Parts: sequence; C-alpha cells; structure tokens
Amino acid sequence: MTGHHKLAVTLVAVLTLGALVAPPLAGGAGAGGASPDAIALPGEQQIVVRVGNPIVRGSGNGLAFGARSTAMLRGRVRIAGTAPRTGGGVRIEREDAQSGWMPIARAEVADDGSFRTVWRPDRTGPVRLRALVDAVGTAAGEPTVEPALDATAPHLDVTVYRPGVASWYGPTRGEWSTACGVPLLPTTLGVAHRTLPCGTSVAFYYRGRTVVVPVIDRGPFVRGRTWDLTRAAHTALGATEGLVTVGALPLLPAAAPARSR
Repeated sequence: MTGHHKLAVTLVAVLTLGALVAPPLAGGAGAGGASPDAIALPGEQQIVVRVGNPIVRGSGNGLAFGARSTAMLRGRVRIAGTAPRTGGGVRIEREDAQSGWMPIARAEVADDGSFRTVWRPDRTGPVRLRALVDAVGTAAGEPTVEPALDATAPHLDVTVYRPGVASWYGPTRGEWSTACGVPLLPTTLGVAHRTLPCGTSVAFYYRGRTVVVPVIDRGPFVRGRTWDLTRAAHTALGATEGLVTVGALPLLPAAAPARSR
C-alpha cells in the first residue's frame, strides 16, 4: 500500500464524523450506528470507510438530547430530546471560540417532556452543542455567560461538511501521474482540487458513507464542480452517478509533538 493510501486508512479510522434526524430520547448518553467497515476495491486494495450516520447523545441536569453526528452547512439538523416539565423551554447553544456559548435554537417542552427543534449550521468543522432549560427565552445570536452550567449541561459534538458537486476521473492512455506526482491507476485513492495543497486530506460524506482521501491532482476545471474524485474514491463513497453532491471537509494536519528537553 502506498503512503497516501495508508494516510487515508489511518485518518478515517480515528475521525468522529457525522447529522440529520433525531427521535425523542428517553435519556442517557452515548452514540449509536454502524462501525467502520472495510470495502475491497479493485486490485485487492483495502480502504476503511465509515458507514452510517449515527445519533450522538448527551444528558445531564435532567436533560437529554441528540442529533445525527454529520451535518451539512446550512442544512436542516433536527435536534430532539426530553426535559423537565417546568413550564418553560429548552435552549440549544453552540460553542464559539471567541464569544463563548451562542444560542442557536429554542424548543418548547411538550406535556410528555419531549422537545424538538431545528438548527441550520453556519460554519464547517467540529461543532459542540449543549442544551439548557430556558424558562424566559434568549434570542439567537446573543452570547450567554453561565460558567456554573458548563460542567453539568449535556453536550454533544457534530461535524459539519460543506456541500459541493463532485465528478470522477480515471487514468487515460499516456497518463501516468497526476499534477502532484502521484501515479494514477484504477485503484488510486485521491481527489483533484484547484487550490488545496497536494497531500491535504479531505473527508467526504455521501449518503451515509464517509471516506478520507488526499489531494493528488489539480481540477476540476468545469464551472459548477468543486471536486474531481478518482474512480476508486468515487467507488468507495458508493456513488453510482457521474456527478454527485457530496459533503467535504479539508482536515488540518495533526500538530507535531513537543520535543522533550
């Protein structure tokens, strides 16, 4: 297995990725869904692919809530859970590095203690959410300062992808390597992008399947397309059509460990 194939297998195995619909929760914490599966590609090559979009859950302070672990930028993320029947509602907040916790949604608690609401993510990457009892109501976008609740309020993490149109391509006669110097074979796992540096790992999500491949080429140079997957990467995602809308998330390299003195 070549170096970039090993990189794809290693990264996808350690990612926590996932967001769509959550049913009412009875309580408790944890996550459900399928574990990563190995899919055989042509040439007996193996790549680890995460299959499914599990529900992630959080509980605490008498609250329990959950959502799908993978979301799309500006898409609808349904959040549901249970809360004490106090006559008020539930506030969902998003953690912000600069502003602290920002309200993003609010839900009324039904007579049976259940609640439902919808959130539309406005940024990509890992996002931490928490749920709080909200008797009065706080406007979305206003920061809250409640440090005593930080440790006990239920939390969960969602990964948000940016949607984009992806095509696929394969080796042609006389084409032996990509613009990044990677041999282009029917089994080569990678993606072409116009500006991301060669070797950048990108996580792709498509219909419940997640795979990580490196940037190995330049393109696509067709209006309306953002990514050009190799045929093997296209197959690993389970795509059957030539043009598909995928979620994409470029991954930053891990920080180098500090040297001991």
